[in-house]
Amino acid sequence: MAGQIQRTRGKDAYRRAAHVGRLRNTVAPAITGTAQVGETLSVADGTWAGPARSFSRQWLRDGAPIPSASGATYELVEGDEGAVIACVVTATANANIAGAGAQVKATSNATAPIEAAA
Repeated sequence: MAGQIQRTRGKDAYRRAAHVGRLRNTVAPAITGTAQVGETLSVADGTWAGPARSFSRQWLRDGAPIPSASGATYELVEGDEGAVIACVVTATANANIAGAGAQVKATSNATAPIEAAA
């Protein structure tokens, strides 16, 4: 009964049961690719537990959102040179389950500073 509270006895058991099916990140998102202008980085969404979900992404340059960079890949541009890039992956519980609309965010590790094009 993912996402539903199971009836059990005792306050502690109730607290544990209330978390059955809670959406959570178990392995952080990870970026792959070459940290160089002109190259493309990809992000793996990581591993998630809990109810069915959908994902959205937001790429970051030095911690700030990059406008229109919300896909699973990001092509590095001249403005990225010297910056570090990371990606926030947001998982959202689907509408047809308990906890619908709940969102959990997880951020990848940042890249090394982006190098100039070869």
